Amino acid sequence: MSTQLTARHRGEPIQFRLLHAICFSIFLVVAVMKRLWSWTWFSHRGSAMHRQSIFEEARNAAGICATYAFMI
Repeated sequence: MSTQLTARHRGEPIQFRLLHAICFSIFLVVAVMKRLWSWTWFSHRGSAMHRQSIFEEARNAAGICATYAFMI
């Protein structure tokens, strides 16, 4: 029984990385579309506010999504 558990736990980092990569690519496209969409509707309205880069935004969203997937 313990060998099954250790074998299962060995594959989890690979699954997490794969899920994180998939989520990152999806959220990266969403972040780019959101920036382009907001740029066309609002002309530099929040320029004084600090905004994350597109990659930071996608990485944070993917990290949250992938973490929730493994909370069982």
